[in-house]
Amino acid sequence: HYFIQSNLRNMAQNILLALCFIQLTTCYTITKHSAAERSFVVDPDANCFRKDGECFQYISGSMHYYRIPPAYWKDRLLKLKGAGFNTLQTYIPWNQHEPVKGELDFSGMKDLFTFLKICSDLDVLVLLRPGPFIASEFEFGGFPSWLVTESPTISFRTSEEVYLKNVLSWYSRLLPLLIPYLYQNGGPVIGFQVENEYGSNPACDKDYLTQLTAFYRSTLGNEILLYTVDGSGKHMMDCGTLPQLYNTVDFGGGNISAHFALQAQYNAGGPPVNTEFYPGWLSHWGSHFPSHSRTKVADTLDKMLTYGASVSMYMFHGGSNFGFTSGAKGDVAASVFVPHTTSYDYDAPLSEAGDTTMKYWDIREVNRKFGPVFDVPGNTTKKSYGRVPMKLVGNIMNSSFVKQCGKRTRNEEPLSFEENHQTNGVVVYSREVKSQGTLTLGKVRDRAYVLRNGKWLATVKGSSSNTTISWAGGKLDIIVVSDGHINTGHVHMTDIRNYMKGITQPVLFNSEPLLRWELILLPLGSMDCLENIPAAEHQNRDDTSFVPGSIYSGEILSPCDSASDTFLDTTGWGKGVTFFQGVNLGRHWPLAGPQLTLYAPGPFCAQNNSTISVQMIEFEQASDHVTLTEAHTLRGPIDPSQL
Repeated sequence: HYFIQSNLRNMAQNILLALCFIQLTTCYTITKHSAAERSFVVDPDANCFRKDGECFQYISGSMHYYRIPPAYWKDRLLKLKGAGFNTLQTYIPWNQHEPVKGELDFSGMKDLFTFLKICSDLDVLVLLRPGPFIASEFEFGGFPSWLVTESPTISFRTSEEVYLKNVLSWYSRLLPLLIPYLYQNGGPVIGFQVENEYGSNPACDKDYLTQLTAFYRSTLGNEILLYTVDGSGKHMMDCGTLPQLYNTVDFGGGNISAHFALQAQYNAGGPPVNTEFYPGWLSHWGSHFPSHSRTKVADTLDKMLTYGASVSMYMFHGGSNFGFTSGAKGDVAASVFVPHTTSYDYDAPLSEAGDTTMKYWDIREVNRKFGPVFDVPGNTTKKSYGRVPMKLVGNIMNSSFVKQCGKRTRNEEPLSFEENHQTNGVVVYSREVKSQGTLTLGKVRDRAYVLRNGKWLATVKGSSSNTTISWAGGKLDIIVVSDGHINTGHVHMTDIRNYMKGITQPVLFNSEPLLRWELILLPLGSMDCLENIPAAEHQNRDDTSFVPGSIYSGEILSPCDSASDTFLDTTGWGKGVTFFQGVNLGRHWPLAGPQLTLYAPGPFCAQNNSTISVQMIEFEQASDHVTLTEAHTLRGPIDPSQL
């Protein structure tokens, strides 16, 4: 059987009391039910979940707290509940909570505990997916980038010593904080997913899964549901399941009975569960934005719920990959690299901006046949502020900008981002190469802009290897931009350098390695530093030719309405990163498409309500303005050759 009834109440209360003194996040006690009355278990004889002793079918929607402004968490959860969903499923991304080894961060959009408190207040149950690998089209699949520098032989998603030690260190700090939020302790959390579609990983390391499971049990006890999810295929289920876990499948359609019959082979009784039912799909730069038939989605959901299955919809609400949080798909050799868009709209029932869609209302009609639905909040106001003129104010290599927004360092070799303790953003590699000859760039990730004496000479794409460039002598600058670490679940790289960003192989000049580099490290998390750039560096140069890394700024004297969302139209620009009110909205790449506008939520206005300011760092093509509009354009023209 899956669960041994035991009493963790005293241990949980002791931990909760300790947390009230040492935790900076929300600490609370739920009193509406005593812990003794609450249970959530698998009944293998009745083939159902039992919640407080009664058979229970969960209807769950996925949305991720870290992709939604906290001011909108309650709105999105009310829309989830309003559509008849009784449960929420969310990942917990390791890299967001431990971006620097040993330093935990649960602030702002990362405040998991406040999010769980809101779920509890609204009577929404929660399924947690702490990875450590989460895929999710998210930066590095949730892994912190510092992991790649822990050991040259580290092996991700295996029982390899260095990797597993770091995972369990993270879990040893995360899981105890979640004990007060477990359902049997009065909280909303009814289950934890162990790993994530592990059967798609060629490592197929059962000892790794067993050790993760043992750690969950030793920390959380035997009462909490532990489950897996894998694609509906025998090989994937063979590798991704354990007999001591409840094993589930994911699929978007097809033969429902066959999918659940396969799942049943890996469990000794219990309910059918689809942990990822897809109402939409992910999007890449240079590819058409996906569309899923709302009629087919509603029909498939109806069939699964009629079948008696518990279902989690991935995604109910996708949100946004703000900043540098979007990931990429790739292959083992990193020769294939296709980055995901900043938008994580996913063609979901609730749009990126949290608006209900026709698909939402169709799904609500299905769900109301199986449980209660509730009043649905209205959509947020969308506002068009109009045209914002943009002016060149400098370059990321300007000394004043570097002083305030980055730092300089020297290395014998051109080390990667990770070896310089940087995850994303930009690194500039510079040195004098006075002679004429041939430069060879072995491997750069993800895109390099080669400058000679400050002028743009060549662009090198990350898919290229051993690119040769004719060199006439002078100052060499190589601006390398990261487009996000891969998050693809089936990739299991044996060469750890294939995960790294920046220059990852020697730069050769006439076949000899170039040494003694000067580096500029620019994480570019925000643009608050731009305010103090000296006026002299704001002036345009006499040479008006475009230089990659140029900084543009614009401002309009209009109050920024924190109650209204807007969309920043980047049409006419090339490739870069955009900031709204100092907040990094994410990457823009209208040259590749299909996403032309970036979502700018009203709560981002709070930093400055009297004016609206926009900054852009552009690497390929500049325009003289952007437009703040009330319409979101995710299905623009595409150009795959840009990748």
